Amino acid sequence: MQRATASEARLRAFYLANLLLLFVIQLYTARTALPGLPADGRLFLLTAALGYSALYVGLIAGLCRLLGLVLGRRLEQMVALLVLSLLTILLLVDSQIYGMYGFHLNGFVWNLITTPGGIESMGGSASTSLTVAVICLLVLMIQGAVLLLTRFRPVPGLRYMAAILLLCMVGERAVYGFSHLKGYRPVLMAAQSVPFYQPTTFRRVAEEWGVEMTRGSDLQADVKGRLDYPGNPVQLIDDAARPNVMILVAESLRWDMLTPEIMPNLWGFAEKHGTRFTDHISGGNGTRMGIFSLFYGLPGNYWFSVLDERRSPVVMDLLQEEDYRLGLFTSANFSYPEFDRTVFVNVPKESMVSDDNEEGWKRDRRNVTRLLKWMGANPDGQPFMGFMFFESAHARYYFPEESVIREDYLPDMNYATMDLEKDIGGIFNRYVNASHHLDQQLGRVLSELEERGRLKDTIVIITGDHGEEFMENGRWGHNSEFHRQQIHVPLVMAVPGRPPGVVSRPTSHLDVMPTLLPLLGVTNPASDYAIGTSLFAPRRDQSYRLVASWDALAYVGEDYKVAMPLKAGGLSEMTISRVNDLPPEDEGVVLAKLSDALASVLKDISRFFNRSG
Repeated sequence: MQRATASEARLRAFYLANLLLLFVIQLYTARTALPGLPADGRLFLLTAALGYSALYVGLIAGLCRLLGLVLGRRLEQMVALLVLSLLTILLLVDSQIYGMYGFHLNGFVWNLITTPGGIESMGGSASTSLTVAVICLLVLMIQGAVLLLTRFRPVPGLRYMAAILLLCMVGERAVYGFSHLKGYRPVLMAAQSVPFYQPTTFRRVAEEWGVEMTRGSDLQADVKGRLDYPGNPVQLIDDAARPNVMILVAESLRWDMLTPEIMPNLWGFAEKHGTRFTDHISGGNGTRMGIFSLFYGLPGNYWFSVLDERRSPVVMDLLQEEDYRLGLFTSANFSYPEFDRTVFVNVPKESMVSDDNEEGWKRDRRNVTRLLKWMGANPDGQPFMGFMFFESAHARYYFPEESVIREDYLPDMNYATMDLEKDIGGIFNRYVNASHHLDQQLGRVLSELEERGRLKDTIVIITGDHGEEFMENGRWGHNSEFHRQQIHVPLVMAVPGRPPGVVSRPTSHLDVMPTLLPLLGVTNPASDYAIGTSLFAPRRDQSYRLVASWDALAYVGEDYKVAMPLKAGGLSEMTISRVNDLPPEDEGVVLAKLSDALASVLKDISRFFNRSG
């Protein structure tokens, strides 16, 4: 009996220690959000973190106790040790991801893990894998030591402490539900910092009781339905020209890399042959939405329906109907993101070449060689469409020694141990060197086109899928925010017979297809198949641009940005900033000012859905 009592006391102490540990990890995760929250937002965050810690430990303790009653106390201890160690590791990983990228372990991360090619796209290293393995082992060892060495001793007022924990668990549910009802942003924003937070809402109860909700249901971005794309059948002029098309897209290439120093080949090409667009943004802050918006001319909320219905973009259908020879090359995978089921869903597999072995710069070199060989074998008289996706500028920003133009770079990037505040300068220099190597590979393709005289009959489009942030606004990388550094990309477009130039007005990836398709003979208005307008038009039809992430859609206007979650929507979930990413003076005033523009956004994000279907 004494042994059972000691074992039970040991487990109690172990659970209490883990409750404190999980609470501390969650506060560490929210460290960047806490300073910007008002006092009531901070109090809610502390309460939610404590309540979730108690919930995790309580559930695990209850399940392990049931297991112990059936299989014995020793097995109960082993399972408790393993499960709480796993949960600790999971929260530590989430903390690292949230600190770098601004999002938690979510559907995007799950998609990355489960989709072929997803993990490879992260560019991990052997040192990172080893560090993660060591950390996992240390967590397990520390948890084991806590289980073996701690002893539970009765604490005065323990029942009151348990009551306080229960009050935290119930209270934060009620506070969030009421805040959601009234659109109280400090609480709603604080909840976003809590890992795996599950909102509780009183929407139905409020409707039944006649309580008015402070929500903008007319401003929700969660618009779905069966696709009605294109809106009308595509029409071609008789004897339409069939120029070749070459689309070159670089991973993570932001606008300020296009300089004579960093990218002399692309800069020189633009000066001699192309139009350079200086205020151009991607349609996404990640590869998925960036490439999608480029080829479809649609905002990212359409991605999910396109993927479900396996709908090819108008431009790819047209090229195949016109018997273009296709050559698609990627230094990543066509399966992640799922471009083999969206953009290139109908392209024969033999026309698609992927390469995901070794560092990105080596893959780029091999694929450029393949692309040039493919171009050289093109039959006379048959137009071609070439596409290549470059990986040189993707983290961890690999490059060969001959591409070094910034000497002071971080020699090794270990995701698990690097200090972003201390190392970001060296990391950025790696990125500059990698972008310089990218330019060298672009130069090989551009030189081949010029030397073979193909520029007189080839439309060339060169851009980035999205940008890359280096802690200018508190984030590193992409996929996390709609900051300028994550969405502003270079664009160079060369059209046969069109003189070189510079366009400084705002443009977007959603404008590329409305520019390209008329050059291929399409007579439909752009509104039949895209949201954007021609890049060469004197002005945009809209005064705003749209950018998407995995779970949000952003309005980018002349003065302000408004980000709306794709899965929820409404005023309470919006994030509002100035166009320069600084906070606005008064969010309510901004939303009132933008009401007409946001109503137009609603039309854009629902135009190609058949709502009756």
